[in-house]
Amino acid sequence: MGLLEEITDFCENNSTLYGFADISKYKEEIISKDLYPYDYAISLGLSIDDEIINNLDSEEGRIAYLDAYVETNNKLNNVSQFIVKLIKDKGYDAQAVNASYILPDERLVGEVSHKFVANLAGLGWIGKSCLLITPDYGPRVRWVTVLTNFILPANKERLKSHCNSCRLCVDICPPKAFKNIEFNENEPRESRYNANLCKEYFDKLESEGKPRLCGLCVKVCPWGLK
Repeated sequence: MGLLEEITDFCENNSTLYGFADISKYKEEIISKDLYPYDYAISLGLSIDDEIINNLDSEEGRIAYLDAYVETNNKLNNVSQFIVKLIKDKGYDAQAVNASYILPDERLVGEVSHKFVANLAGLGWIGKSCLLITPDYGPRVRWVTVLTNFILPANKERLKSHCNSCRLCVDICPPKAFKNIEFNENEPRESRYNANLCKEYFDKLESEGKPRLCGLCVKVCPWGLK
């Protein structure tokens, strides 16, 4: 079995969704400079149970969501590390990017935009909530990325937004962080989303002894409810 077949087989059995992306033209937009040597990426997603997300309005539901959030991220990190080993064992280079790590600066971004990579891989579109919206699961998916110099068949068409006039995520957001603006890769994230408002809201929750999470934009998205 060749490396591509090994990767595909593992992804099929250990993720809800996966895809391959050519990131060579988008490095400045989606990855940290120390990751520039890589031209290809594997995007993997794991869905979170609908019952957990549907109960986010309750205290028990928020605790269950936090547990699922952490557990899913850990699974994704383990899966991505295994793929890195597969690739390196064949003589190529690869690096897994943590599913939830945020860089310690004022930008409030990760080392890689997992959502942009998943969009490039044809797995969904980036919605007004800045979440990756998939046709089958809506935004109820967590993502991880593996970067590599192994050439992947990254030729799947990117999905166009189907948010249209919907603004449910915009209206339900407690800190009003979303600006009801569709994703445009040529515009900065700040044009549609104020990440600092989310951070301030999470800080407030933490000061009240509550978990630093929300998820209401995930819950109300019609693409996750259908």
